[in-house]
Order: sequence, then C-alpha cells, then structure tokens
Amino acid sequence: MVQRIVVLGIDGLEYNLVEEWNLKYLKQKAYSKTDLSDFEVVVTPPIWASMLTGTRIPEIEAPFIKRHRLIANRGSSSRVKSPWYVRLGAKILPLPVRRKIGDFIIKRTTGDPFERTYDYLLRTKKYRTVFDYFERSWTNGVPSYGRNVSTPEVKEVMKEAIKGNLKPLVEYAMKTYETDRKALFEALDGDYELIFWYTPFLDELSHFLIRKKLKLMNVYIDLNKLVKRVSQKLEEGDVLYVISDHGMEPIPGDPRGGDHSDHGFFSSNTGETIEKPQDLFKLIVEKAKRNEKA
Repeated sequence: MVQRIVVLGIDGLEYNLVEEWNLKYLKQKAYSKTDLSDFEVVVTPPIWASMLTGTRIPEIEAPFIKRHRLIANRGSSSRVKSPWYVRLGAKILPLPVRRKIGDFIIKRTTGDPFERTYDYLLRTKKYRTVFDYFERSWTNGVPSYGRNVSTPEVKEVMKEAIKGNLKPLVEYAMKTYETDRKALFEALDGDYELIFWYTPFLDELSHFLIRKKLKLMNVYIDLNKLVKRVSQKLEEGDVLYVISDHGMEPIPGDPRGGDHSDHGFFSSNTGETIEKPQDLFKLIVEKAKRNEKA
C-alpha cells in the first residue's frame, strides 16, 4: 500500500549535470531524461501544466508560441517558425534587442504570457489535475497552478545579472530556495496523501551560472543533500519522485549565458521512469486509485 506521494519539482534541473557529477540521491533507484519534443516552446508554465493534467494545454502554450515567433529564437528551446520579416530582423538585430521588441509587442497586444497563465488551471478549473484525486494534498504553488516565476522582482534581478551584477539574483534565488525548502519540511510533517513541491531558484541561477560550473556544482550538491533529507523522512511504501521541466545548456550569444535544454529530468525511489513530463500524471493517478481500493 502506498502511504503518500512526494514530488520534488526542481525547475531547470539538468539531467547531464546530475549524470556528470553522479548525484546518487537525485538519481534515486531509477532515473530518465524526459522528451520535450511535443512542445513547440520549451518554457516553464506549459510543461508543468502537462505534468499536473497529463496533457498539453493549448491555452497555456499559445501566448508563449506567439512570443517566440516574434523574437525568432529557434533552437533547443523553440521550434517555432517566425514570419519572414521577423527572420529578417533576426539577421540584423541581436537577441537581447529582439527579446525587448517581442516583449513590448506581446505586452501591448495580449499581455505578459507568464502573468496570463500562472494560475490558469486554478482559475478556470477546465482540466482535472493530480490534486483532484486526493482528499489531502499540498503544494506551495506550481506554474499554471498558482506560481508566477516571472514577477517584477525576478525581472529586475535578471536585468542586473545581464549587466554583470549577479549578486541581487543570487540573493533572491537563494532566499526563494530557503523559503520553499522550509515549506517543504513543514508539509512533510503534515498529514498529506500528496505533496507536490516546486522551486524555481535553480532555473533562475542556471541561466547565468551554466558556464560557471564549479559554482553551479555547489548548488547541485545541496539539492542532492535535500533529496537525501527528504528520503530519510519517508516511511516504507512512500513514493518519492524528482522531476524538472527542462534542463539548461550554454548558448553562444545569449546575454545570460544559457537557455533551456530540450530535455528534462525524472527519478523515482520505486524504479519507475517516464518518457515525457505529462506521463507523471498517470503515475500519480494510478497510485491514487490503488490507495482507494486498499
């Protein structure tokens, strides 16, 4: 019988770095590189929404597809084809300028896609989520389910980091991690059947530290220790999944240093693996139904 299910959602956790540094607690009993080829744009909210619902949500993807179409940023994080005039501009204008133009047009026409979608699943209740299958569930907020990862404060520290001042970003990200970590261990002491924890801090840092691997390695080692601590609080039969929406890779010419890779990460203490992020939904729901029968 499954006692409870704990999901550790770590935004931006890179499979290849977990493998390179052989972080055994993050790897758990079995781990896999998740395939993101279903998504036209590898961006946070649509991927997490697919984990929670088991399907891609076109209403959440659409504004991000439009944004990428305007900035002509094709590569591992985007397979969107831009109009000819945008492609022409891409040959003339650097990526930072195209991002500003794209963000300006989106803001004036349809609004900030992060702001529009961060609580879509909660607000519309159009799709069933993993939380609907449990009487007692907990989350500290997941993108598309009440967590906005692109607030004015995040944007401000990102701007400073692009200028070369990383201190505000590092301080903000680590403060976020500390707050999220505290909430996680409080939840682990509670009476929940499903705990779906999420933190965006690694994604925020990795955009700028992906070329500074020694600094990034310290963060990954800390996350490895976190999974160990969580494992020690579990009882026999409890399920622990670790998952990311995407990883991070160095991108030449990107002002931040890196951007999202075309794969994510998953591991389990049960020996299970998944092929795509939306497969997480099926794993969790199957266990919820098994608990009902027990």
